Order: sequence, then C-alpha cells, then structure tokens
Amino acid sequence: MNMLRQRIELGWHVIALTLLSGAFIPLWRQETLGDTIATSGDPIQQVVLLFSYSGLVLLWWYRQQAVSVALRGWLIWVIIGWAILSVLWSQAPALTIRRSATLLLATLYGLLLAIRYPPATVLRLIGSAMAIIVVSSLIAIGLGAPGAIMGHPHPGAWQGIMYHKNALGRICVLALIVFGVLMYQTTMPWRIGWGVLIASCVGLIVGSQSVTAAVILFIIILAWMVLIPFSMASRREKFQMTMISLGIAAPIGYLLWSYSEDIAQLLNRDLTLTGRLLLWQALLPIGWKQALTGYGFGAFWTDPSRMMDVDIALMRLRFWWALQAHNGYIDVWLELGIVGVCIVFALLTFIVQYGILYTQTNQANNKYFMHFLFLLAVFLITYNLAEAVLLETNLGKAIFWIIPSWSYFVTQKNKRVER
Repeated sequence: MNMLRQRIELGWHVIALTLLSGAFIPLWRQETLGDTIATSGDPIQQVVLLFSYSGLVLLWWYRQQAVSVALRGWLIWVIIGWAILSVLWSQAPALTIRRSATLLLATLYGLLLAIRYPPATVLRLIGSAMAIIVVSSLIAIGLGAPGAIMGHPHPGAWQGIMYHKNALGRICVLALIVFGVLMYQTTMPWRIGWGVLIASCVGLIVGSQSVTAAVILFIIILAWMVLIPFSMASRREKFQMTMISLGIAAPIGYLLWSYSEDIAQLLNRDLTLTGRLLLWQALLPIGWKQALTGYGFGAFWTDPSRMMDVDIALMRLRFWWALQAHNGYIDVWLELGIVGVCIVFALLTFIVQYGILYTQTNQANNKYFMHFLFLLAVFLITYNLAEAVLLETNLGKAIFWIIPSWSYFVTQKNKRVER
C-alpha cells in the first residue's frame, strides 16, 4: 500500500511539473479561445494552478522540517515579502495580490520538493515531465496537430504542445540540462534513453527557429565543457584554467563585437535584437519615475495610460507593441524597483557561488546536483537577458521559479548537514 501511495504521489508530481511548464493548457486555450493566459482573474489558469499545487497539503505532515529549512532560506522570503508589500503602491492591487499568491505557492512547492525527496529523485521527476513535453511535441509535430506548427508571424516554426516557438525552445534548453545531468548520473541502458531525448531537444530547438534558445544552448554547452575539467582540477590548476579562459575570452569578445553586424545577419536578426534595444530605450525613462520601488508586482503592464506612452515611443522607432520587457532584469526593476533587483541578484549570486564552490565534490549524492545547480545559474542569468523568466509564476513559466526555489532550499538543507 505504501508503495502504491508513493507511486501515485510521484506520478502527481510529474503531471504537476508538466502543466507548470506551460504544456498543453495555454496552447489549448490559444486554439479554442484565441489567447494564451489572461492577466485578470483567468479561471482556467486558477483551476489548473490549484490542481498543480494541491499536493502542498503534504507540508503539514513535514511541518517541523519545512519550518526549519524555510527559516534558513530567509532570502527568498524577503523577495516574496517585498512583492506582497508592493500592493501598497500598485496601480492594480488585485492583480498584485494574485501574482504574489502564485509566487508564494510556487516557492512552497519548491520547499516541499526539497524536504520530501533527495535531489536525484527530484531531477528524475523534472526529467520525466520534460520527457513528456519533448515526446508529445515530436508526436504533435509529426502528426501535424493543430497549433503544433506556427503560422503568421512565424510560419513553419515548431511550437509542439507549447504556446509559442520561444516557449518550446526555452523549455528544451532547460530539459537538455536536466537530461544531460541524468545521463551522467544513471547507467546503461538509461543513458541511451536520455541521450535520445537530448538529441530530440536539439532537433526541437532547431525546428522552433528560436535564436535565443540556440544562443543560450551554445553558452550552456561551453559552460558544461568548462565545468567537467574544472570540477576535477586542483586549486592551482583551477587558477591556471581561469587565467587561460580569460585570455581566450578577451580576443573572442573583441571579434564578436567587431563582426556583430555580420553575426546578426547570419542569425537573421539586426543589431536591435529584434527591436528589444528599442523597447528597453522606451522603457527606461518610464521606469526611472519609480526607480526605487517599481510600479507593483505584476502591475506595470496593466495601466492603459502608461502603455500608451510605451506604444507611442515604440511607434516612433518601430511598429512593435510590447506586453513584457523581454528582459527579466528590466521587468523586475519595473515591477519591484531597484530594491527588488538587488534581492534577486543576491539570490542568483548565492546559487552561482554555491554551485562553483561545490562542483568539485566527490560525493556521489551531491556531485551531479551541484553540476545541475551551476548550469541552472548559467541558464537563468543568460536567458533573462532576452526573455523574462524571473519571478514569473503564471501557468506558462511557473517551472522557472519552482526549480530555483527548490535548488535554493536544498542548498540550505545541505548546509546544516555539512555543519
């Protein structure tokens, strides 16, 4: 009976993680109702989120351990507290409360995963959810299912069971990291299966025509190539490798800058990053009006007069209407101000620091998790330069807050064990 209950529990986690990755539901809504996720009290999103987070009742049975780990992970509660506090100056207080509530639920889900299962088990759960998305997307594309391949304005781009080609590319990059870690963690014949899934992710990224995903994938591969020898080197060798890497990076960076226009044309892009630089230029003067505190969590893009200012500025530069900043750091700044950006940077810095310090561990139960932690930090830092995935907890992007939250709580839990 206990075995059956455990399997049901693990199966529920896989389903929840799949839905919280933005699979199926947003695409279904887009095909049937004409949009993906509404911003104001969407009942479909609320029902799916409540189902996905229903397992949080398990925290009651692990409340003593949950409180202990939660108190050590105080930094993440500062972020949530500041988001909730922003309702005081938000121009859409109801939306800020809802967004703060989903942020809290996603964080508690990360806490549940951290105290309930070892890191290896959670990685397999995430890997199973990612595998469902990858395989289902391949089947949908192969069968020519409605919505699997985009039309205007990106004809021929694959989106599989996701709501946009960029969403498919983004989730495939994350899946590739998870599959890569699991492939090294497991033995034959499981390695073959994870390897096939890795190849499938690469194919889906190419088919999605997401340049951002392709560039981030290249950066992740470089980080992986550096991580493996770095984790096995001595302190002196690590210093030498760092100096050599800096010596190589400097001329490469100069060449990239010198030939940036040619590289942009090769990627079928321009030097404005498909209008992103123009958008950021239009947002800066508006953001500086409330630079310290921001406009309230989730509230910046809802004010009609402010959106008119953004649209007018963009119309002067390029005909492109924006619904987000296409930069996670700018979005956090617009919603939570400089205070929010500083707190988020502190959390990212901690994850990077912990990943670098512990990648050299030889303990089998920690080694691959620390590798994952380092690559996750690279993913978050780089992806947020082009797309907003920080503090995003709606149905399409909740996974990108749940996983960092889980990782952060695991590091706090491990700190006590090491002491």
